[in-house]
Amino acid sequence: MKAPPWLLPAKPVRLLILFSLLLAVVGLDKVRRWWSPTHTLDTTHYHILSSAQSNQTAEIGAKMAALYSAYTELFSKLPTVSKPHAKLKLKLYRDQREFKRCNRVGWAEAYYRPPYCHAYFSAAEINPHHWMLHEGVHQLNHELAHLNLPTWADEGLSDYLGSSLLRDSRLEVGHTDRNSYPIWWLDELQLSGDLNRDLTNGTLIPLRAILTGRGGPSMNKHFNLYYLHWWSLTHMLFDGENGRYRDKVLPLLQEGATLQSFENHIGPVERVQAEWYQHLRQLQWDLFRIGSPASNHPGQGGANREPNKPAQKEPAPPRT
Repeated sequence: MKAPPWLLPAKPVRLLILFSLLLAVVGLDKVRRWWSPTHTLDTTHYHILSSAQSNQTAEIGAKMAALYSAYTELFSKLPTVSKPHAKLKLKLYRDQREFKRCNRVGWAEAYYRPPYCHAYFSAAEINPHHWMLHEGVHQLNHELAHLNLPTWADEGLSDYLGSSLLRDSRLEVGHTDRNSYPIWWLDELQLSGDLNRDLTNGTLIPLRAILTGRGGPSMNKHFNLYYLHWWSLTHMLFDGENGRYRDKVLPLLQEGATLQSFENHIGPVERVQAEWYQHLRQLQWDLFRIGSPASNHPGQGGANREPNKPAQKEPAPPRT
């Protein structure tokens, strides 16, 4: 039964009650998501807020220093890279549970939102650093190099550097660590060896769609596929055909990595697409010994352990 009008509070009072309830809900959510670091760590180029163990924080600090060195060496010709800058900021969470509680990130395992890179330390991972490395490249692209990049180039650079092998405190750029995202999904990419067939059946996204961000399949449903494409294309530009494109990458990025600048610096999309496809097949062979090698040499070989894939079939993309 509907209450008589005289029992209901006046409209201004009802609105005040509703507004108070809304503030209470928002306040409780803020309290639930509140995060406070247990310690901080300053390195030469980074300021880290952390709730992870101190030795874990130091490990991330050292590996981010390796990333910084590799990035500044790779882009040493950029004038902004050599300029003094404020320390880059990181937030390192104790574990995935804390990270998810404190951030509205859905399935994402890490993200960069200026001025902070956010990631957690996962002691169960073979490479507990690779999420932070990936976000760190986004940060360097934005805050150090001041590059304005489309998704394929921004994510491609982050994948290329973030999935490079860390050894003896040095990031071996271009030497791919298969125990990192998105590389651990490369072995499930069913390439037939026929470019046109794989374009038709959706195994391969057309290069034009990758470069323009239009005309490809749904990103929400196929983000693993997109990340593999962005990474492998970037890998080809730096390391394909004995590095024939390496010197052209920086001018391409400085011009915004558009379709037009790509064709100006790298070549016609259709020709490069065929070359990229063969490079992708070669990467599969080099890292997982899958299919036939795209060339007669055996490649660098893979690691001796299985890739540490998450349980879910579609893990979160490294960036939100």
